[in-house]
Amino acid sequence: MLTRRVAYRVATGAAQAGHVLAITFTRKAAGELRERLGAGGLAGKVTAGTFHSLALSQLERWWADRHTPEPVLLQSKGRLLAELVSGRPGLAGAELADLAGTLEWAAARMVGPDMLAEAASGLGRKLPAAAEEVSALLARYRDEKRRRRLVDFDDLLSLYTHALEEDPRFAAAQRWRWRHVFVDELQDVNPLQYRLLTALVGDNDDLFVVGDPNQAIYGWNGADPGFLASFPERWPGCEVVRLDDNHRSSPQVVALASAVLGRQATPVRSTQPDGPRPELVCYASDDTEAQGVAAAVVRANLDGTAWSSLAVLARTNAQLSILAAALASAGVPVMAPGATGTAQALEGDDASGPATGDREGAPGRDAVTVCSFHRAKGLQWEAVWVCGLEAGFVPIAYANSPMELAEERRLLYVALTRARRRLHCSWARERRTASGAHLRREPSPWLPSLAAHFSGTGEDDGPAPMAGHLGVTPGVLDFFASARLRLARARDATGLPPVETDPLVRPVAECLTQWRRRLARASGVPPQVLFHDATLQLLAERRPRTLEELLEVPGVGQVKAARFGPALLEVLTTASAEAGLAAGA
Repeated sequence: MLTRRVAYRVATGAAQAGHVLAITFTRKAAGELRERLGAGGLAGKVTAGTFHSLALSQLERWWADRHTPEPVLLQSKGRLLAELVSGRPGLAGAELADLAGTLEWAAARMVGPDMLAEAASGLGRKLPAAAEEVSALLARYRDEKRRRRLVDFDDLLSLYTHALEEDPRFAAAQRWRWRHVFVDELQDVNPLQYRLLTALVGDNDDLFVVGDPNQAIYGWNGADPGFLASFPERWPGCEVVRLDDNHRSSPQVVALASAVLGRQATPVRSTQPDGPRPELVCYASDDTEAQGVAAAVVRANLDGTAWSSLAVLARTNAQLSILAAALASAGVPVMAPGATGTAQALEGDDASGPATGDREGAPGRDAVTVCSFHRAKGLQWEAVWVCGLEAGFVPIAYANSPMELAEERRLLYVALTRARRRLHCSWARERRTASGAHLRREPSPWLPSLAAHFSGTGEDDGPAPMAGHLGVTPGVLDFFASARLRLARARDATGLPPVETDPLVRPVAECLTQWRRRLARASGVPPQVLFHDATLQLLAERRPRTLEELLEVPGVGQVKAARFGPALLEVLTTASAEAGLAAGA
């Protein structure tokens, strides 16, 4: 849409090509933007690039005009951070990638060392180490860059913004040059980028932006979709055009994806013809899931669908490895974009951008794409397998605040809407950890509310032969129904008053949830692997005082009682006492 808008305005004389600036978020997306503009006869006439490339090119001119020596651009934080972290006991257990991600987040949110702890707490961001240690690291990192005359990619944005705000002549020249500004994917803009944009535009109202609130999935990197929502307030009198048509996915895929978003959804309707209803399969283990998916992918190819029109997606990179291995073992050509990078790599290094734009597969290569939900954004395929829809993955275990959970829903929406016609979803009852242990898994808590949108819902204990049909037997809906029934019966059997009349249930449940979160973090497993939400709710309602009473709670069992019983009873006793005092009981 953005490229057509640029081409139309230039063709009608409403904009001068040499004064047009089109901004996007990644080098890949910028390259495709230039390709599309070139196809419209605007090659070399319109400037298109990322926030970072724009900032660097204009700062180079600014430094040259002032005869100021250019600083050295730091391509990666890793080596410098390793030096600064070395010998710091408080940071010994923190991953460098997590520390780098936190520093990038702080830069994106324009947060300094003195405000880091407060900002992180206010926005529900978990720091990779003690707040004072991370704050001190941020201060040392900034000081060391100044000492060595280094700037990183985030500094480019802040320096360019500072030049625009503090140098009126420079700002006027920039605004004269960029009279017509176009911005893609505004929902992904962070506070620093938004400040740069407003400084660049100034009083100019010739600004065109595109954004989709349903695809705001980069809050972990500092993005704030609120800038898209508040755009009409910042630019009063702007015209808002709502495009509620999905031209990619079938009505069945769109209906399922929209159900994921619930009330936060911006209504979307499909313009495509009807397709098959999405499928949900429960597998016995992650191995059988991977093998079953591989078998289905092979059959799709045998039925005439090109490898490059197929994709296998999962929430985390760890889940992808077993899927990719199963595909390779089945003789499937695999392409894994970004597999060697980290999820929190620099935006300037194309971390958040699509691997192949809006096209299917990689140019000149017919292969199945295997990638994370984040990496899949902007891509589309004829058939998509969305795997590992389990509690702890969907939503991710560390998403606890309403804001984080809302973003997790949007992330699943993005994954589901990568499919044009055929969508296959799955989860596994058992999954191996990195140490080789087998952990029992539960389905995503969002799946029960989506059940009406699936067909072929069932369970499968292993893959069918490659040339055969992957049969499924009815079971997943029964699983959800029986789980709810067991919970209801367990409550009825207690003889306790209804939950809503017991003032201690909610505070005790919150304490149990916090205890489970700490335990999961220390154990390196998703919280629901330890105790399901329904189990914690029953514990809060019954509040057992002995191991015998604890064993009567559904979902505990002998193994968990032996391993966690004493600690769990202590938490229940303390939480009950504190809640009773607070309630005046």
